[in-house]
Amino acid sequence: MLIYLYIFYIYKTVAIDEKLRKRLKKLSAWLDITQSELIRRALTLFEKKILQEKQTTVKPNLILSQELEIKKMLEEATKIIWELDPNRKIIQQKLFLGNDTLDEILLNNWKTGLEE
Repeated sequence: MLIYLYIFYIYKTVAIDEKLRKRLKKLSAWLDITQSELIRRALTLFEKKILQEKQTTVKPNLILSQELEIKKMLEEATKIIWELDPNRKIIQQKLFLGNDTLDEILLNNWKTGLEE
């Protein structure tokens, strides 16, 4: 008994004008990819661009003035914390400047327990 396996490909068509078809053909030949691959890549790039433009932020209702108020509040809190703990201020400023690596900062400020 012979078993025949038929594989059918189902193609969906999209109507495009002649100019666009020629551009598609030329570009796919130049890139050495199939026309369907070219369309897939173009759609992927287009979706990424649109999603980046239309993407809502985590804080959509936050107004610029509110952001500035929050920034001021955080700066004031930082000043208060730095006044209470000057060592923290030194360490954080070193981290912000980025001159030393994190390893160097840890080694320079490591408390061994052997101090007075």
